[in-house]
Amino acid sequence: MRKQKLILIISTVLIILTASFTIVLATDDEQDIKAAGAKIRIISENATNIYAAGARVTIEGKAKQDIWVAGALLDIDIETAGDLHAAGSRISVKGKVAGKARLAGADLKIDAEIGEILNAAAASIEISENAKLPANTSLAGALIEFHGAAKDNLSLYADEVVFSGQASGTVTIEGRNVQLDDTARIEGNLIIRSSEEAVISPNAIVVGEFTQTGLEDSEFFKEHDDKFDGRGFFLILSTSIFLLGLILVIFARSFVEQGITTLRAQPGRSILLGLAVFFGIPLFVIASMFTILGIPIGVATLLLLPFLFILGFTTTTLGVSDWLLNRHNQPKKTGQRLLLLAAGVVLLVIIGFIPFLGGLLLSLALLFGLGVIAVTIGHVLNGKVLAAQM
Repeated sequence: MRKQKLILIISTVLIILTASFTIVLATDDEQDIKAAGAKIRIISENATNIYAAGARVTIEGKAKQDIWVAGALLDIDIETAGDLHAAGSRISVKGKVAGKARLAGADLKIDAEIGEILNAAAASIEISENAKLPANTSLAGALIEFHGAAKDNLSLYADEVVFSGQASGTVTIEGRNVQLDDTARIEGNLIIRSSEEAVISPNAIVVGEFTQTGLEDSEFFKEHDDKFDGRGFFLILSTSIFLLGLILVIFARSFVEQGITTLRAQPGRSILLGLAVFFGIPLFVIASMFTILGIPIGVATLLLLPFLFILGFTTTTLGVSDWLLNRHNQPKKTGQRLLLLAAGVVLLVIIGFIPFLGGLLLSLALLFGLGVIAVTIGHVLNGKVLAAQM
């Protein structure tokens, strides 16, 4: 038994290492490109649409219509006549997007020309000197460094904003710290809403009117306060579920399939164990606080709770989407499994917006997920493997 477990562990590690360095090279002409894997490189000569998901995704070349990409590290250098939709941890965008660009991530760098509309949200956003942005561009984050050029009605929302670029129209900046450097040039009006006095270089040029007020006049928060509680929460939740599901499908496929099989075969046991885990964790944390050695364990458990809950939702999303859309329990390839995951995430968001019933169903989804995790871990520890479809 020990030998078998050792072989299983070594095989799993080798699979993960191999997957980490797998490159999917896709080249096509006048057709859609669909690719999913750990490490993907797409070179498009003239594809119609591009759909890609992976831990690391590189896209180069030209496309006729839209590009949809999700992953941890995204490197996009493309010329497309359509739109760009990207979500990931670290995103780099170069080239030219004739249509709209909607981007969300942790670290975002834009060194591209965007044609119609740019909406982006990230913890850190850098707009390079070569970037050319359209009218009605809206950027939101913790730190925004703007060195490029934009047309009229540029809106920047962040805790800290550094502006050294050019704008041909009105610029609105909202944040705690606002700084305009020597090379800043604004052809229209400049509106700053900040809790502190903006730092403006004497060499900065503002052709129109300049006004500064406090954050209590923030249009951003007035517009988004009523919406953020629901939409913001589900945006964060759905993005987290998809990214974690993406990682699990690529790097822990056996765990995913085992979890799906468990949810299908033992739903009753899963929800009972989910209840036990949900109420048992707080009791465990409280009990651990009564001993010196237990305090760090209790604190670590509390810190892991958000990840555990997201993992629970992700497990249920994978299982329910498979149960609804794969009624005959047919084996699925990685790309097909990711499409089912995306469908499950959309379904979860729709359910969440149902008054009262949505909250109840989401609670059940969490309990199912926690129970499935517990059952699956128990099977692995006991050397039992249900008949999972790969």
